Amino acid sequence: MQTFAVTQDDLGRLSEIFSKCVSTKTVEALGMLLGEQIQCKIGKTEMLDITELNQLTPAFADAENMSAVYLKQTGDINVGVLYYMPEKDGKKFAARLLGKKRLDSFTKLSKSSLSETGNILSGSFFNALANDQGCNTSADIPGFAVDTFMSILEFPAMEIGIETQSLIACTAEFSSSGGLKLRMLMILDPLNAKKLLEKH
Repeated sequence: MQTFAVTQDDLGRLSEIFSKCVSTKTVEALGMLLGEQIQCKIGKTEMLDITELNQLTPAFADAENMSAVYLKQTGDINVGVLYYMPEKDGKKFAARLLGKKRLDSFTKLSKSSLSETGNILSGSFFNALANDQGCNTSADIPGFAVDTFMSILEFPAMEIGIETQSLIACTAEFSSSGGLKLRMLMILDPLNAKKLLEKH
């Protein structure tokens, strides 16, 4: 297995890139979708062995299922983006998107609305990445799931990290003025992280 050295300086530069793309375009896109003010907090960027995925599990995810949308962008660089929130919050989010007071269960339409939200938010993020970093990429079709956080994370983590057996990860947390919360996890392998930094 080939190793790719990623320094703390590299992680810091990646944090700056992710923060710039998310805090400008993704926040704006989410605000327009919900018609609300959005606050965003970007976590630190870290490198993990593929066996250390539990370190990415937020405390609130231990006791309940998550609703999540995953997309992968491929091209000059390969990046995976996972949007997730507790299942009950996913229903509130979908209800807000569909103009309903509440949803008792996920319908085909509500799942589609959340998937399309992931598509739009990822589009804003990847467009910002393309404009800022000159990366030409195309997106896969978004996938929706309701399951434990680790079960949801396992597929994208293995898909992204299989070659290097490691991941670079950064989390963003969005809070709307109406009380909705959504998390975004950006993941790529060290090889693609290096490619991204070379374009910066």
